[in-house]
Amino acid sequence: MLKTATITTVLLLTTLASPFSHAKASKLNFHKTQQKAEQKITGKLLYLNEQNGDVDLLIQDDNRFSYYRGITQGGLVDKAEIIEIPKNAQFFNQAKLAKQTNEVIVYLTSDAVMSYNIQDKTLSKLIAVDTLYKYQSIFEVNFGEFVQDFNQDGLSDFITYSLDTTHVYLQNSDGSFTHQSLAISPRIEKSGSGISFTPQNFYHADFNHDDKKDIAFQVNDQILVFTQKEDKSFNAKSLPITLNAHLEHKNSAEKKAQDERSADVKLETIEDINGDGLVDIVTKESVRDGMMSRTNVLMVRYGFLENGVINYKKEPDGKATFDGEGMIKFKDVDGDGLKDYYTLSFEMGIGTMMSALSGSIDMDLRFYKLGKNGKYIKKPAYENEVEMSIDSSSGGESLTEVSDFNGDGINDLMLKTDDDEFTIYSGSKGKRLFAKRGADYEIPLPESVRTEVKDFNNDGKADILFLYGKSYDEDEEKEVGENKLTLWLSAS
Repeated sequence: MLKTATITTVLLLTTLASPFSHAKASKLNFHKTQQKAEQKITGKLLYLNEQNGDVDLLIQDDNRFSYYRGITQGGLVDKAEIIEIPKNAQFFNQAKLAKQTNEVIVYLTSDAVMSYNIQDKTLSKLIAVDTLYKYQSIFEVNFGEFVQDFNQDGLSDFITYSLDTTHVYLQNSDGSFTHQSLAISPRIEKSGSGISFTPQNFYHADFNHDDKKDIAFQVNDQILVFTQKEDKSFNAKSLPITLNAHLEHKNSAEKKAQDERSADVKLETIEDINGDGLVDIVTKESVRDGMMSRTNVLMVRYGFLENGVINYKKEPDGKATFDGEGMIKFKDVDGDGLKDYYTLSFEMGIGTMMSALSGSIDMDLRFYKLGKNGKYIKKPAYENEVEMSIDSSSGGESLTEVSDFNGDGINDLMLKTDDDEFTIYSGSKGKRLFAKRGADYEIPLPESVRTEVKDFNNDGKADILFLYGKSYDEDEEKEVGENKLTLWLSAS
C-alpha cells in the first residue's frame, strides 16, 4: 500500500542541563507524521507483527477496525483500510499461528475461535469451543484475554470458560490444537437481576522453579497451579499454594453490608518483585479513615522454595503505606533489577469535588524505591502534582508515562505540563530518580487526546502515538474537534 503521509524530521537542541544552572535539558529527536481519521479512534488498539520490525496498527471502532499498515517504515498511511468485525464475534485479540508469517486477528464467538488473515482477507474457523457467553444474547464486541502462549513455543494458545470448566487449547507446530480441561469453574454471583458468571483470573508464571511457566488461578486465599510438563502440556491436577494473604471473594451484597471502616484486601499483583527469579505476591489493604480519606497498606510476600514449590509466609516480608484513591504500578524504574512502585492518587474532599466540576483534578504522583533489603523506602524518591482532565467519554486522562525515551536503559518520566506541552525528565540511577529539569515538547494536548507510549520501531527508544478524538461541547451542544493521529518516532 502506498504511504502518502508527509514525514518530517525535527531536530531540537538546547544546552545540557546542569544542577547549578537554569539551563533546559537537551531535547530528543523525533520523526513526525500526522493523519486525519475518518473513523472514531477511541477504541482498543492492537499492534500486529511487532517482532518483525514493522508494526501494523489496528484501532477498534464499534464493529470494525481501522487498519494502518507498517507505521514504523513510512509513518501513517493517508487513509486507513476498514476491516469489518464478524457480527457473531464477542471478543477479539491477536495471535501467532503456525505456518503463517504475520500475526492474525482472532475472534471468540459463542462456539468457536475464528482467525482473520489481513493479507489474503480470509476468515477461518480454528477450533470449536464451549463458552459460558453463549447464554448471553446481547453482546458488544470487546477485547478479550483469551490468547496466551502458555507453553512458550512461540505459537498462540487459547483459553475459554464453560459453566463448570476452564478449557485450554494448545497449538501444535502443524497448526492443529490439543484440548485440555482444567477443573476450575467461574465465580457465581447472585444479584437482584439474576445470576452472573465471571471467569477466575489466570496467571502465567513459573511456580515450581523449573524454568517452565505454569497456568495458575487465584481462588480466595489460594493459587491453584497447573504445572507445565516436559511435553509442554499441563498437569490435569492442580497444585494448591496457600497465599496467607487473607484474600476472600465477596459478592456485591457482602461488600455492601461490609463495615466501611473494615479492611478490604485485594490481590494487587503476582510477579517477581525482588529479582530473585521466584514469584512474589503483593496485596493491598484499603481502609477508610473518616468520611472521605482512605489509607492503603501494601503487603509484600516474597516467594521461597520448599520441596520444589513456591511458598509464602503468614507475615508479610514488607509493608508500604500510601494515602488516597487512584492507580498503582510496579516497575523497575532505574534498572537495578528491583521493582519500585508509583502511585497516581488523590484525597477525596470538598476541594477535589469542586475541582472535578470544573473539568480536572490535581493528583499526587509519587515514586517509592525498593531497597536491597526487600523493604520499600517510606519517603518518595520523586513526587509531583499532575492535573488530570475529567472527560465523560474516557473517564479521565492524565499524561503520565514511565519509559526509556533516550535508549540508555533507564526509564524516563513523561508528564503533561501545559495544554500544549509535555516534558520528559531523564531517568537516573542516583538518589533522585529523575532529573530536576526536563526537556519541553510542544503539541496540542486537549482533553480529548490519549497517548500510547511504545517502542514501535525496536530501536530501544520509546515512541509516542497521540490519538485525538472528538469531544462534546456542552455550551454549543455538539461535537467539536476532529479524529486524527500523530505519530512521533524516535530518531537516532
